[in-house]
Amino acid sequence: MKKKLLSALLGIAMVASMIPAAFASDLDGHWAKTFIEYLDQEGVINASATTGNYEPDRDMTRAEFMRYINRAFHFTEEASISFSDVQTNAWYYDTIQIAVNYGYINGVGDNRMDPLGEVTREQAAVIIGRLYKDDPGDVSASDLPFSDRNEVSSWAAGYIKAAVDNGIITGYEDGTFRPQNVVTRGEVAKIIYYYLGTSLSTAGKAYTGSDLKSDTDNVTISESCTLSNATIDGDLYITEGVGSDTVTLNNVQVNGTLIVSGGTVTMVNTTSDHVIVSSPMGRLLQVTATGATRIAETEVHTAASLNERGLSLGGTGFADVLVQGDSRVSLTIDAEIDGLDLESEATVSTSDNAMIYNMQARAETSVTGYGSVYQANIYTNGVSFASSVTVSGYELASGVSATINGDEVWTSSKPGVVPKEISIDLADLDEIGSGIEVTVPAGTSVEEVLCSSRILDEGSDYTLTSAGMRLDTDWLESLSRGDYTILILLSNGDRASISLEVSNSSPTADSHEAYFDRYYDSSDYRDVSVRLDHVYDEDDIEAVVFGWEEIDDSNYSFSSSSRTLTLERSWLSKLREGTYTITVEIYGEDDETILLTVADSSPDDGETIEYNWDGMGDDIWIDLPADRVSEIENVTVFYDDDNRDDSLHVKDYEDYDSDYDDDYYDSCWLDCDYEELMFTAETVDHYMSWNYYGDRIVFEIELSNGDLYTLIVYDYS
Repeated sequence: MKKKLLSALLGIAMVASMIPAAFASDLDGHWAKTFIEYLDQEGVINASATTGNYEPDRDMTRAEFMRYINRAFHFTEEASISFSDVQTNAWYYDTIQIAVNYGYINGVGDNRMDPLGEVTREQAAVIIGRLYKDDPGDVSASDLPFSDRNEVSSWAAGYIKAAVDNGIITGYEDGTFRPQNVVTRGEVAKIIYYYLGTSLSTAGKAYTGSDLKSDTDNVTISESCTLSNATIDGDLYITEGVGSDTVTLNNVQVNGTLIVSGGTVTMVNTTSDHVIVSSPMGRLLQVTATGATRIAETEVHTAASLNERGLSLGGTGFADVLVQGDSRVSLTIDAEIDGLDLESEATVSTSDNAMIYNMQARAETSVTGYGSVYQANIYTNGVSFASSVTVSGYELASGVSATINGDEVWTSSKPGVVPKEISIDLADLDEIGSGIEVTVPAGTSVEEVLCSSRILDEGSDYTLTSAGMRLDTDWLESLSRGDYTILILLSNGDRASISLEVSNSSPTADSHEAYFDRYYDSSDYRDVSVRLDHVYDEDDIEAVVFGWEEIDDSNYSFSSSSRTLTLERSWLSKLREGTYTITVEIYGEDDETILLTVADSSPDDGETIEYNWDGMGDDIWIDLPADRVSEIENVTVFYDDDNRDDSLHVKDYEDYDSDYDDDYYDSCWLDCDYEELMFTAETVDHYMSWNYYGDRIVFEIELSNGDLYTLIVYDYS
């Protein structure tokens, strides 16, 4: 009897431990229900194993707070600790080891952590704000909107203001913040919920914008994964919990701050005005920009590697970089940086492809490697450049010296290539004649010229002259509108750069060309994408017009990250061969036009027949030449974009029984008397249902001499 009772009690305890938030009685009607249930799903906050309750109004201890932070951001690595009030057999021992290792919480003095002590509202705001690299700035309690702001500690004011400004933390209905109140479990759940935003916490998963929650702005990545086609209105935090694993961002726009604290991160066609690279653990963080990625400013707080790989014409990579660390920062650059501002001591290692156009050295810095610095402004002693680093020009503050090319220098030297900026109008190239003259310093000559990572050809792209070189008009005319940087390697090893702005005032400048092939097996039978010059967001488009009619927006899409308009293949395939003009009407801007060429490269060794199914249920008959009926070798149906295919049985129509046609979806029927081949409605419908793209299936009829008769069945229903 005792054994049965014990078993029953254990069973009740196990069931209680598995009670989900939806069945926790103390959450019914509670304001924190939504926050706690989500964090329960994320494995952050659990119900009591004995009662099934969450106790949302119970005060939070420091140890509990650390445990929730560790779980939320997937912090797992432990550090050695020796706090006098943290025993090795305490349930929170490893929790505190993890918290100390990730550096987001400190002891309370006298070698104590006070794990069972309380956490105030202002302490909670500061701890999580530090994780998100909030800048407290020059903020005082008087800047806060709360009536009890005088109770806010000075060290917490900046973090509280940042959280309030971002909608993460709110005050009470009476206008107070109550900074010294102990936070409850429900309040902590709300704070973590909004800071965390959408938690991308499944390793190896490919996330898209459709996975993001609509009631929060932030996104947090805590495991190796991919995020594609997403716009993030708040911050994107890649946590220290990712370790050194890979994270890929593809077509992602971050309107807040992109915080890289963990992972080996690759950004493809990704845009952000502000990136912070910072690992409290001192782990080397590698960030790579590819495609049309545009990063306006990057703050580097700890060891980092910034790389650019395969940038497209629309990609600027890392524009400006600010180094601002608590200790000396090690930074590796394999990229072209517009501006590098060194506000703290640093060691900068440059690859042979690295180019820094303007460097501000405000603290002791050593630059090594094989890259180039076009202009260095040096404000302090202790700045040195290895002899393998090319420095084209430098400006020294009064009383300051620097080591350049192995020598200590006390006077400034400016690069001598002119002009430094060039502007041309493609509609008025007569103004520049045969080209634009470039002068280089006396005693030097041009060794190599590059533009957009391409080495220009001497004789066709530019011509050497006694003063330097001439950029030839034919090459300039080949450029598209946009901004370019021309890099010139001189005979003395120096490098210089010229900024080139290409415009076009012609009335037809806003035209784009596109190509589509109607043949289903062509590589050009696909969606057509065109990058627009004056459209930055889908809302900028007033209408897309074909002829005199607007194209329904279901037939096209726009990517703000790459600024491309994509016309859907299912719509394009309805057009016949020819040239068409599509007009993109833009709010507040001139229209842009797309000159669309539609071709049909279907093979000539047979005949192509097109049929519009439109969800109809009719059998399809096709005529064959009388002398070819007996030459059918094979009939194949292709039913999706991966060209999956089935072979159909060719059967005698005399054996066809319409009462059993459901069983004949793998067959077609040959009527030799009338030289016709029939595909039943059931066969067409069967394969159309397997076509994930839903716009067409293809039947190929192969004759013994290799000729093909092709039946393309479209479904636009």
